[in-house]
Amino acid sequence: MGRRATITLDRLAEMSTEELRAEWVRRYAAPTPNLSPEMLRLGIAYRLQEQRFGGVSRSTRSLLRGLAARPKQGEHKSSSVRKLTIGTRLIRDWHGVGHTVTVLEKGFEYDGREWRSLTAIAKIITGSHWNGPRFFGLSGPKT
Repeated sequence: MGRRATITLDRLAEMSTEELRAEWVRRYAAPTPNLSPEMLRLGIAYRLQEQRFGGVSRSTRSLLRGLAARPKQGEHKSSSVRKLTIGTRLIRDWHGVGHTVTVLEKGFEYDGREWRSLTAIAKIITGSHWNGPRFFGLSGPKT
């Protein structure tokens, strides 16, 4: 039988589904996933280029992992809100009036009273529902 012909990107377009499945097993040393012939071609083409020119760099893999770990649009992570130290003062100007909130061990102090949440304080100040951390500039808008 001799040596197998080298597979090229051009040759992939001509291969049957059975040939693509065999080539996948040969290139990935893994069972062929249940993919369309076009997706198999793309996967094999990627592998050919990866073997010829090298794979994704370590720094690019790290960047991609970081991007994949980000919250998706509409999702929130509580870690996006800054951590507050006891005694921190939050100052917000609302319609020309300054409002000062002090961070306590379990809650907040505003206008001589203790509050459980910044959202409750923001509602008292504005008269409507607000996200408290966003109102006081501790978290950004939804992305």
